[in-house]
Amino acid sequence: MIIRFALMTLLVAGCSDPYGDAQKADTISAYETFIRENPKSPKRAMAEMRAEQLYLEKARNEKTLSSYDLYLDKFPKGTLREKALEERRDFLMKWAEKEDTPPAWKKFLDEYPTGNVRQQRKAKSRLNMAMHRHTVTTGPVRMEQVNLANDPAGPKNGYGFYVDFTNKGKQSIERLNVMIEYLGENGVVLGSESWPAVAKRLPAGLPFEEGFDKPIAPGETRTWEWSTGTIPDGWNKKVNVLPVDIRFVEK
Repeated sequence: MIIRFALMTLLVAGCSDPYGDAQKADTISAYETFIRENPKSPKRAMAEMRAEQLYLEKARNEKTLSSYDLYLDKFPKGTLREKALEERRDFLMKWAEKEDTPPAWKKFLDEYPTGNVRQQRKAKSRLNMAMHRHTVTTGPVRMEQVNLANDPAGPKNGYGFYVDFTNKGKQSIERLNVMIEYLGENGVVLGSESWPAVAKRLPAGLPFEEGFDKPIAPGETRTWEWSTGTIPDGWNKKVNVLPVDIRFVEK
């Protein structure tokens, strides 16, 4: 009887597959348990690799800085570390865009003082705008279907958007860039475009409109106009329009 029990114990032990069990569960906890209980297993490296993947997937699903930081703390030499660092930076940028407050933009710039030049430039401009938002008031958006060639008899092949911006500050504004966001269901931003309401120079060296380069004086209202025939799929005919960059005339 004792011999039979011993044989059964050996049989069960021989059939056990800790790594297979971890694979079936495919959870962080399962792989960490396997690694802890089988430190010398030849499959430890595969378990560690899968655990690392799951930690990064967790951060992507939870969409929080703390989840990304947890991954980065646990895998200082991880194979996915560079990708995680890039995703964390992009996540923080999107968070700052959503918050659009001086502390949010400052947090991004403090944590990423160097790196992506485009993001740096954007964060600095948006921080400056957030700090001076009180100097500009935004009127309601007016929208209509238009002919993009300004032909009164032509087909309505685009949309025109018009918004009044008023300088409530004490300094003249020499540059004011405006962004329009096209919204879909539940207010999801489907796409965005930006164009100056006033600037010394237009993007790509395009010709000036009359008075376009004249600064907006204190108390003055300037109408921003935007027309386009390229609208994202799923657009619900609603937009957000907001100033995103400002510069004042130096005294």
